[in-house]
Amino acid sequence: MMKVAYLTTDLARDNGWGRYSYEIIKRMPAQGIDPIVFSLRGADTEQVAGVNRHPVLASFSDGLLKPFRLMADWFQVRSAIQGCALIHCLAEPFMPLALLLCSDKRPFAASLHGTYALSVLKTVWKPLYYQAYRKASAVLPVSRYTARRITEILPWAEAKVRIVPNGVSADATNESMPRAGDREQAFLMVGHVKPRKGVLQAVEALAGVVQRFPDAVLYIAGALSNDSYVTQVQERVTMLGIDQNVRWLGKIPADQLAVYYKRVRGLVMPSMNVGDSFEGFGLVHLEANIWGVPAIGSRDCGNEDAVRDGFSGFLIRQGDIAALAEAMMKLLDPAFDWDTMSAHALEFAHSMSWDRVVDQCVSIYREIV
Repeated sequence: MMKVAYLTTDLARDNGWGRYSYEIIKRMPAQGIDPIVFSLRGADTEQVAGVNRHPVLASFSDGLLKPFRLMADWFQVRSAIQGCALIHCLAEPFMPLALLLCSDKRPFAASLHGTYALSVLKTVWKPLYYQAYRKASAVLPVSRYTARRITEILPWAEAKVRIVPNGVSADATNESMPRAGDREQAFLMVGHVKPRKGVLQAVEALAGVVQRFPDAVLYIAGALSNDSYVTQVQERVTMLGIDQNVRWLGKIPADQLAVYYKRVRGLVMPSMNVGDSFEGFGLVHLEANIWGVPAIGSRDCGNEDAVRDGFSGFLIRQGDIAALAEAMMKLLDPAFDWDTMSAHALEFAHSMSWDRVVDQCVSIYREIV
């Protein structure tokens, strides 16, 4: 078996880096890969059969102590990775550690998830990250858009790019899905309530939708910790007179989300590029599709790889409220063949499995070793 060292935050499925790491690493032994995982100290980490875990890392932060924490991590990890053929950095803040641990005989690959792939190049430690990008044997952006953004800044990195889109698990969806007539006139948003997720744009569009479908509902499931933005959205909801049409669920467990996926007609996440912040992929679109729910996302971001326009859902121009409302109304319109799009969404999700992601990663490992 090929022994591979993984650097990540954790293996918890309630956050982006953790879920990505969990889904990839748990499948590696079946592909002939012997994974050894290094994660943050004290991180919530799920047990994964056949995986050797070391929660020892401290160099995640890009604060002034990063060099000292890097050296401490290097000292902790260097002997434990003896025999590893390569290093796969699954979270961008650990790229400098991968740089220190790699050698001519031990290459490293780095997954790039979106905003963080660029923001690390604007920290005080950007020289470390530039060196890491130069030393990496392969960089694995999760979308074509993420690849484009990184190569605009680092054009010489284009030869290293291997695009590996995110995946979705079909484990829990063997049951039959409700048809359009058995669902509410409702939509679901999933994710942290913040400007990049386009929540304000979604409620603006909903105000147009209720003019034609007065009972239309938008369920918003996500952390409400961005107080100023949440207040802005709530005030706008009241001003638009749609308080009864918007249901605030807060952050809820994944198993409870399934209840809503079986009730709604569509997932809405009209992602917005805010400064240097952008949606690297938009995994929730696939997670909705696997429940037969069409998804509405935005162009000019990673959603372009997460939604097949007109097949698994719709892509609209960022900030185009009228187009967003039109797409939402189409999913409620009795004349629209919702059941066919639902079947297509499920088909698309199955084509984007985590097994496909792992196959691509293993192929890249064999290429660079």
